[in-house]
Amino acid sequence: MNRIALFLLFFLYYTTNLQAQKKMTIPPYLQKGDTIAIAATARKNIDDNLEPAISWLKSWGLEVVVGSSIGLEYHQLAGTDKQRAADFQAQLDNPNVKAIWCVRGGYGTVRMVDLLDFTKFKQNPKWIIGFSDVTVLHSHLNTMGFASIHGIMPVSSKASAEAKETLRKSLFGENLEYNIP
Repeated sequence: MNRIALFLLFFLYYTTNLQAQKKMTIPPYLQKGDTIAIAATARKNIDDNLEPAISWLKSWGLEVVVGSSIGLEYHQLAGTDKQRAADFQAQLDNPNVKAIWCVRGGYGTVRMVDLLDFTKFKQNPKWIIGFSDVTVLHSHLNTMGFASIHGIMPVSSKASAEAKETLRKSLFGENLEYNIP
């Protein structure tokens, strides 16, 4: 009996730590002149409230593409599942887009994630950024062995200067330092 228990314990430990031991692929860091896309995977959003975020990105020397899902409306979502997935897929497949910044969370990403094809992404990884509902994308990418950024969103108008600077440093591959008082 003890041998079986020991085997089961070893098996559980080994299988649960496989993912933690997997080497993550880090997408290329951004450089001035690169393009970042803003897309909606979940809740609807209007163009108007993106101006502050677009200004930050441009001040960092980046070009900005606003996805076709921005401004769409289907109940609380930014278009149907197919529309949101098609926009995100277009950004994933566009070799000129080096990062995709999800506009907001809420609900809806889990409904479209299975409609996405990550084949081209695997060949040309890029940063996927967001939090809340976007965590389903982070989990999916992590399972495939790709790093992403769980960070502020374009509509995070109350984000601190420190949060914005941390995102910039993360995207450009600069050293991050944290002080815990």
